[in-house]
Amino acid sequence: MLRRLHIENLAVVESATLDFTGGLNIITGSTGAGKSLIVGAVNLLLGEKGNAELIRSGADEALVSATFTTPSAGEIEVTRRISSAGRSSATINQRTVTLRELRAQTSALIEPHGQNEQYRLRDPETHVDYIDAHAGAGKEKEAYALALARWKRAVADLDHFDAETARIREKSELFVHRLQEIDRVAPRAGEKAGLENSARVMANAEKMFAALDEATSMLYDGDAAVAAQVGHVRKRLSPLTSVDTRLEAIEAKLSEAEQLVRDAASEAASLRDGLDFEPADVERVQERLEALTSLERRYKSTIEQILEDREKWAQELDALADAEGNREALEREIERTASALEEAGGVLSATRRRAAVKFDQEVNNGLARLSMRGARFRTDMTRAPGPLENGLDVVRMRIQTNPGEAEGPLEEVASTGELSRIALVLKPLAGGGGGATLIFDEIDAGVGADMGDVLAEKLLALAESHQIVCITHLPQIAARGHHHLVVLKENVKDRTRVRVSAAQGDDRMREIARMLGGSEGSEQRTALARELLTEKSRPRNHRARP
Repeated sequence: MLRRLHIENLAVVESATLDFTGGLNIITGSTGAGKSLIVGAVNLLLGEKGNAELIRSGADEALVSATFTTPSAGEIEVTRRISSAGRSSATINQRTVTLRELRAQTSALIEPHGQNEQYRLRDPETHVDYIDAHAGAGKEKEAYALALARWKRAVADLDHFDAETARIREKSELFVHRLQEIDRVAPRAGEKAGLENSARVMANAEKMFAALDEATSMLYDGDAAVAAQVGHVRKRLSPLTSVDTRLEAIEAKLSEAEQLVRDAASEAASLRDGLDFEPADVERVQERLEALTSLERRYKSTIEQILEDREKWAQELDALADAEGNREALEREIERTASALEEAGGVLSATRRRAAVKFDQEVNNGLARLSMRGARFRTDMTRAPGPLENGLDVVRMRIQTNPGEAEGPLEEVASTGELSRIALVLKPLAGGGGGATLIFDEIDAGVGADMGDVLAEKLLALAESHQIVCITHLPQIAARGHHHLVVLKENVKDRTRVRVSAAQGDDRMREIARMLGGSEGSEQRTALARELLTEKSRPRNHRARP
């Protein structure tokens, strides 16, 4: 529920605070007093674009803030600022948010109604939403949405399969040629690196043989070899370890060194002996290396990547061979999901048709109470040419506004005043549970004074489940509100400013009298205002929502 709305430096509003209660809150004021600025302030909280032109002359920024109370989240503070540089910022409970976040949060708390609802009714695409809300078709719509998503996925899978199959078929000859070319070379992963190492060894075999031969001789062969020298030193120290135990560590290291030298000499000899290459071996390595390098140049890739691509191309050719069977499986999935979609859509359609009968009856009853007794409202449902996002139906509201006139689409036939009354009838039928604060701006536009009591009854009935904020020019509506705010425009030191005050007692009576028109201060007008405000003129069966 909206508890408080505060406005600073917005157009002619220097500073104004509006406190609201549960039930029906009325806002009145003379033409041009600034009532529309209240709706403008609310729209800023709903994320509407703001600019520096909205800022009061001489001020640095405009500010709009609101305090809401909710059963689940407690108190929520929402603020919107617009600077003279045109920059905008928003916070929710002092946390900075984007306009998208602001819009998502506040749209669940407050709903501009009136003309906004008329715009919705003029859009035929929204008509189905009223029936679904009245029917409480949430589960049916959810089941349909799931079935639709599965069917769309099946169709998309087939489309993707056909596109891929066409692509592979177009390139199948190329893929076959590539596989044959690669298989003729028959590369193996890691093969090229081994060949390159062998080629380096062969190119340097003579130098390596000499170095390894010398290493073998110096490390192991002959009495002067390193291994023999280390062994000799170790043998000299070994008997002395009993004299000084510190020599044991030295002897151990010499023993290890002797073994390492012997191992190194053995490995050097082994490598040396393996460096005897035949010319044919050298030629074979060079030819194989050139074949692999040529293949890499041909595909501008490494052997490892070529092998991965070969596997992919082979799989695609295999898939092409199995295309007919795979496509039949995908077609069966489309048939299965289409059948499930038709079933879910049928359930939703049946729910809508049952609800539409009662919906039409209640709308017609409501219109009769709003002095549209000759009007005939009807919900028209036809089968859509294909699955829609919200079902298999095209739902359109149609109306005959007067006897003898032709029935036509609601958005084309109904006048602004008639749409106002229709919107007021539809809201309780399709508004769901209580929750959002509803703001009615110009709900009485195009409606005569004779309809004031009827509109007031409707608003009071709606106030049992919603908090209502209604900007009105009809005294019959203003007199029935649970809380009344008056917007006044005044000049102070050659500056125009707007003031908002709560109207009670005699002040409220004078405001109702002003709205009644006629001579200012006339006893007849004052008496009528007092009569409108008396308790006995109010119905006792309406309870304001706290």
